[in-house]
Amino acid sequence: MQHFIERFGALFGATAIIGVFATFAIEGDPPDVSNESAEQVVAHWVELGDGAWLALWLGVIAGILMVLWGLWTSNALRERGVALLAPAAALGAVFIAVGVAVDSMSRMALLDAAEHMPVAAVVAVSAMLQYLYVPFLFGMFLIAVSVSASAKQTGLVPSWLAWLGYATALILVIPHEISFVGGLVFAIWLLLASIFMFRSAGSAA
Repeated sequence: MQHFIERFGALFGATAIIGVFATFAIEGDPPDVSNESAEQVVAHWVELGDGAWLALWLGVIAGILMVLWGLWTSNALRERGVALLAPAAALGAVFIAVGVAVDSMSRMALLDAAEHMPVAAVVAVSAMLQYLYVPFLFGMFLIAVSVSASAKQTGLVPSWLAWLGYATALILVIPHEISFVGGLVFAIWLLLASIFMFRSAGSAA
């Protein structure tokens, strides 16, 4: 198992980010608690079908893969002489995994018991899901900066992708509407970075 992770761990990031976005695409956005009534919010969660449960477990798997990718990346940076930024990659992956875990836990509670919970509790948990972007933002920023800033020393990703990583990190810290665009750019960036890292690590093996 360890040999498999060491060999293919770089691709876990690409797989994880595809899984995260697939989860959000299947489940859809939580209801907007500022525009919908409490009854509409409860009805949204009660009426979701089996597809939402499938998406939930897909998200759990994606979170696990993200943590493993963070560990692989941290180790790859450390092996190439990067000391300060290596832990930041793993920490960023953990932030994203925590976001996925909280999202999955909250959705599980709502899918399983929304019609039996107090209406105020359903609205509160749904509101938390609606604004659960902060841990994802922290994680994406740390990953983009740590991998990009060490690119020249490690050779894991090309310089143009490192500059794209810097741009992504900048977009992520702009207020919410623009920050959301940064999340989409990050997904593309991580997909490309994972492929380049896999190829670089394979050629160095």
